[in-house]
Amino acid sequence: MASGKQTLAGQVALKLKRDILSGAYAPGDKLRPELALAAELKVNRFTVREAMNKLEQLHLIERNAGAGTVVLDYADHASVDVIEDLVMSDSGVVDTKVLADLLESARILSAEIASLAAERRREEHLRRIESTVGKMRSENNLSRLLWLDFEFNWELAVASQNIVPRLFLNTVRGLLKKYMHLLETLWISPGSITEGYEHVVDAIRDRDPERARSLVKWIWTSRHQRFVEAVQERLTRPPPAETA
Repeated sequence: MASGKQTLAGQVALKLKRDILSGAYAPGDKLRPELALAAELKVNRFTVREAMNKLEQLHLIERNAGAGTVVLDYADHASVDVIEDLVMSDSGVVDTKVLADLLESARILSAEIASLAAERRREEHLRRIESTVGKMRSENNLSRLLWLDFEFNWELAVASQNIVPRLFLNTVRGLLKKYMHLLETLWISPGSITEGYEHVVDAIRDRDPERARSLVKWIWTSRHQRFVEAVQERLTRPPPAETA
């Protein structure tokens, strides 16, 4: 069970986590005893115990002395830390329903962030937002545009002067780095990424929270649908024909 830089306990925790999130274990099911799992996975009991600690920290299991280890309902107990594993399976299959849920949540959060940015922004915030949109206007490379899109949302979060959205975006940054190679394969036009952003800047410049909120909501609603459709199209697209 060796791969990459992850510890053996981390690999065991990852396997069990994916089993739980995939439904191989249902809420209320009991995991096998540590010794039995260790034998099955060909690791020692201390490795399994460490893996169990990780799963407990993620609120995927509950350990009770004398009653064994019970699988929890992740929807009721887990945090956003499990989103990545829900969106993409171990075999690389994207769950478009979870992806749609994620984008819907991003739409709600982004609209409120834009509203706060319009209300609270300082002049230096506005200059950075304007600069980012200016860069986006002259960029046609999809990968660089996606990073500039992230930067635009980051600057809105900074202008909102609320730390929580920035913490959320730190997680998004890691996912963007990890899956950029997949995003680059989507059939998305560069213009669809920047559409409407200049109007958002105008609303923030005018300190108009309601207009900023409605514009970002409209942008995300339109983009949300196109993005999910692009992912679905990629999933159903036949592989390229092999050349001799």
